[in-house]
Amino acid sequence: MHSVKMLAGATFATAILCSPSAWSAAPVVYSGSGANATTALDAFRAAIGGAKNTGAPETSGRREISWDGVKLDGTDANPNTQVVDSGHTVIIPVDRFRGQGALFEDPYAVSGDGFASVNPATAGQFPAFSPNNTFVMQDDTPYQFDDRFIGQSFTIPGTATTAGTRGFGAIFVDVEKAGSSIEYFGHDSSGHEVSLGTFNVPTGASGEPQFLGVLFDQPVVTDVKLAVGTNTLFNFDGTHFQSFGGENLPGSTDLAVTDDFVYAEPTMAAAIPEPSSYALMLAGLSLLGLIAYRKKPAFNQL
Repeated sequence: MHSVKMLAGATFATAILCSPSAWSAAPVVYSGSGANATTALDAFRAAIGGAKNTGAPETSGRREISWDGVKLDGTDANPNTQVVDSGHTVIIPVDRFRGQGALFEDPYAVSGDGFASVNPATAGQFPAFSPNNTFVMQDDTPYQFDDRFIGQSFTIPGTATTAGTRGFGAIFVDVEKAGSSIEYFGHDSSGHEVSLGTFNVPTGASGEPQFLGVLFDQPVVTDVKLAVGTNTLFNFDGTHFQSFGGENLPGSTDLAVTDDFVYAEPTMAAAIPEPSSYALMLAGLSLLGLIAYRKKPAFNQL
């Protein structure tokens, strides 16, 4: 059950998640591709409200990470940054943006040339949305390219204290085929992690940006997982890197990267509300639908 509004081609959809929780208000999805990515991103910022925060913890507003402050020559602010190709690509440590309330699941890569130096077959394919740096995962196992996920949890900015956010959104670049997505996670009153839903990134033409963001009415999102394309661009064993190559498997391979991350100010996380009997009934109906139509996604974004 959802409604959709169109504005300059961007999609803003509200949806009731049938399982596992009941919400006082439905989460709102902001989505757009190409020129509409900017429209959706700006609408997401406006819906969060308040200022763009950069320093000490605040009670409102938002945080943004553009990656452009990461130095690519080994002199970055965090001394644990690994240089893959000096001046072009580095791997940042998981706490590089703790000051902005972000803690990553693994070290991930930042590039100033669209990752062309570590995967020449994709040169020019990933123009930065906010020049010049872009962000993506890499595999640390030689000859493996199947780790396509970016995991991020939220902290009170500048601390290691677990936090929650009302919403998170990201710019993707060059998503041409379905498969890229963001999954949102929270915790119930018992501390158990619960998925709040997986939302699909819209597709577009080669080199175009895409934006996907979801805004809840409470700071219930403690973690997000981004699925970026179908494969990693390269792997790095700590000394040597190896390129995946181009999108040379028509119909199956889609390489992509990310750029700006935008999210509501991380604050003390709210527990996911206990489901009402009505929501439980909807969850049962949803489960029956999944059994009957296993190939149909549990949540469809229009």
